Amino acid sequence: MSDYIVAFESAYGSTKQYAESLAQRLGVDALNFEQACAELAANPTAAIVVLSFVHGPSHPGAKFITDTDLSGHRVALCTVGMTLDDVVQKKDGAARSLGNKADDVTRFYLPGRLNYSELSTAHRTTMWTIVNMLKAKPLKNDNDKMMINTFDTDVDRVDESRLDAVEEWARGL
Repeated sequence: MSDYIVAFESAYGSTKQYAESLAQRLGVDALNFEQACAELAANPTAAIVVLSFVHGPSHPGAKFITDTDLSGHRVALCTVGMTLDDVVQKKDGAARSLGNKADDVTRFYLPGRLNYSELSTAHRTTMWTIVNMLKAKPLKNDNDKMMINTFDTDVDRVDESRLDAVEEWARGL
């Protein structure tokens, strides 16, 4: 029985990298969501850290939290994405995705990796469409400019030191 559960879903690998690193720090295994559900029953008071990518409105981690009975657990959600820190914190899209569970979930945002060379055709087409819409905007913010400037470029902003705050939360520090 462990004091911690690290659950994740990853599309291209940066979320998995964060999950495995955090799990190693906490002395547990990183689990996919199905495995985590089984672990929740075995550890009814473990702190759970859910790590997930976000692609537009799709946030598998928030869905896992809203669809799962996590009563008795302290819960944190780590959203991994490419949006600039100040923008993602201000918008706090994870709170909207969590709905009425938002007040019970501590939220962290972690910078990810977007390798255009590894994108599926559908994801690449979506990004092309978004970037072209951003180019047409008359007033662009810093996040818009970043998306335009990094289009079709492999960008790795993963920073495992950002897990320090998540680890502190998990350990109750």
